[in-house]
Amino acid sequence: MTQRGTTRVDELMPRWDRRIIRTQYVHASTERTYAAIREVDFFDSPVIAVPNRFRVAMDRMTGPRDHDAAPQPKSFRFAQLLEEDGGFQLLAEEEGHELVLGFIGRWWDRDYGRVEWTVDEFPRFTRPGCAKGIWGFTVLPYGADTCILVTDVRMCGTDGEGRRKLERYWALVGRFVTAMGGPVLRLVRDQAERTPSAPPH
Repeated sequence: MTQRGTTRVDELMPRWDRRIIRTQYVHASTERTYAAIREVDFFDSPVIAVPNRFRVAMDRMTGPRDHDAAPQPKSFRFAQLLEEDGGFQLLAEEEGHELVLGFIGRWWDRDYGRVEWTVDEFPRFTRPGCAKGIWGFTVLPYGADTCILVTDVRMCGTDGEGRRKLERYWALVGRFVTAMGGPVLRLVRDQAERTPSAPPH
C-alpha cells in the first residue's frame, strides 16, 4: 500500500518531462472497473486505432521488407501490451486499485527503438539517448457502487540527448497521444457499466 496521497507512479517516476493525466467517473464498483481495464479492446476507438495502425504501417514501409511479417491485429487488449511485441512491462500492481506499466526505448526510431530492461532496472535506468515512460491506472471509490478512474502517463529522457529527442518526437505526435487519454477511459467506463458487478457473497 502506498502512502496516502501518493501512487506507485509517483514513486517510480517522481520527475518527468511530459505528462498526461485524465479522470473519468464510472457508475460501477471499483472491482468491476478495475477488471474492465483488462477486458476492453483499445482498437474499438478510432482515435486510438488509427494512429497506432499508421505507426506500424510506416515502420514496415521504412524498414527491411519482411514477407513473413504478421498482419496487423484486428483488436488490441491489455494482455497484448505485455507481449514481446507490445513493449510494455508490468511495473507494479495493487489488485483492485492500481496498476502501472513501463516502457523504455527510443520512440522516435523504427519499432520504438526498444531496448532490453528488467522491472528492477526501471527506476535507475539511465542508458544515454533513451526515454522512459509510465502508464498508470488508479481506481478510487466514490460513493456507493461508483468510482473515479484515473490514468497518468509520464515520460522522461534518460539524459540531455534523450530529452532533446523526446521533445522533437513530442512535437510531432504529442497531440495524438494526448487525444487518446479520454477514449481509453471511456472504453473502460463503458465496459464496466454494461457488465453487472457480482453480488456480494
